[in-house]
Amino acid sequence: MKEMAGFRIDEIVGVDIDEKKLEAFRKEGFNVSAKVPENFDVYVVAVLLTEQVIDVVAKNRIPEKALVVIESTITPGTARRILELKPKTKLVVFPHRFDPPTRDVHGYFNVSKDFVRVIGASDEKTMEEALAFYKRYLPTEFLHKTSVEIAELCKPLENAYRYVEIAFAEELKMLCDKKGIDFNELRNAANTKWNIEIREARDGIGKHCLPKDIRIMDSFFGNNSFFKSAAKADEEYRKHLEKGRKD
Repeated sequence: MKEMAGFRIDEIVGVDIDEKKLEAFRKEGFNVSAKVPENFDVYVVAVLLTEQVIDVVAKNRIPEKALVVIESTITPGTARRILELKPKTKLVVFPHRFDPPTRDVHGYFNVSKDFVRVIGASDEKTMEEALAFYKRYLPTEFLHKTSVEIAELCKPLENAYRYVEIAFAEELKMLCDKKGIDFNELRNAANTKWNIEIREARDGIGKHCLPKDIRIMDSFFGNNSFFKSAAKADEEYRKHLEKGRKD
C-alpha cells in the first residue's frame, strides 16, 4: 500500500499469460505482468474455467496472510477443493455481476440500491477482512453475506435462471407458430402486467456462460426435470428455426 496526499493507494498488478494482451494493456498504461506477484495482500482470481481457478490458487506462491478472492463462475464444491489443497487459504467467493449494456447501473463497483453483490468467506475472520477491503469500493449494505457454498452456487444459478426465462420464450414462440399466433404481439400484451417480463426469442441461447451454467445446475442437482427441460426447449427451438429457414 502507498500513501498519497492523505489517501491510501493500492498497488494493482494485472496478470495474464497472453503476452499480446499484456502488451496492449501496457500501451494503455496498466501495470501488468505474466507472473503472479508473491507479496500482495489481496489476490483476485477471474479466469474462465473452474480448473483454471484451482490451478491459479494451487500452483502460485500466495502468502497465507493474503485474501484470495474468486470472482469466476465456478462449479459447486470448488471452494472446498481449494481449502483441501491449501487449508490455510483465506478464501473469499465474490462472483462478479456485470452487464455490459447497463454498466452504469450494473457495473463492478457501482454504488446503487439496484446493485448488490453476494460474498462468501471460508470463516468469520476472513469475512471481516474481505468486508474491510471491499467497503473502500462498495458500501457494505450492498454486500450480501453468505457461506462460500451458497456464493459459488449463486452465480451459475443466476445464469441458469436467465436461461430458463429465455427457453420459456422459445417454447412459447414455437407453440405460437404452430397455432398461427403472433408471438411478439402476445408477448407485448402479456408484458403490460407489472410482474410479467417474457423474454425475446431470438436465435437460440448462445455465447458461453448461460449454456455452461445450465449444465452446471443440471449436473449439481442431478435428478431434475426443470433444467433438462429448458435445455431441451432450446435444442428444439434451434431445430425449429433451421426448419423455418429451409422452408
